[in-house]
Amino acid sequence: MRRTPFAPGAARELLRSNADFLRHFDGPDSITTREVPNPVTGPCITIVTGVNRKQNAELSKIRLFVSVWVPKAEILVDRDEPILTDPEELSWDIADEAARIFDATRGMGRGSNAFVFRGVTWKAEWDAGPTTMVDKDRGDDNPLYRSVIEVVMKAGSAPA
Repeated sequence: MRRTPFAPGAARELLRSNADFLRHFDGPDSITTREVPNPVTGPCITIVTGVNRKQNAELSKIRLFVSVWVPKAEILVDRDEPILTDPEELSWDIADEAARIFDATRGMGRGSNAFVFRGVTWKAEWDAGPTTMVDKDRGDDNPLYRSVIEVVMKAGSAPA
């Protein structure tokens, strides 16, 4: 019986494989399927599953929530390479760029930009967002600026 590979992992590897996109982060580990790091010293991304809809034996449509987290401006400007962009705008810009990377994989036919992860062909479709919010769970003096996009990942059959 075929198992559906871990869709958040496929999304993570797609973003990590884009060298230009990685310029926003301290390294590829800043894009994760785990929890938000503590402390947050620069932009990071978390990827979680929202809904997994099984279409048939060979196709699943998995909705992911991709969250970009950016710390307050005082932390960004104190970095070795200061980031001067407003943190809320920065989270929006990174989320928008991630959405466009996912959307570039939409076509699954010949010559498409679909990608393979763990032996399965994937494509993604940017479905919603960015949506912005401010997370103050770590205290009013330590806000995290968050932008969320929704992406539908489609897992098809193994490549020929």
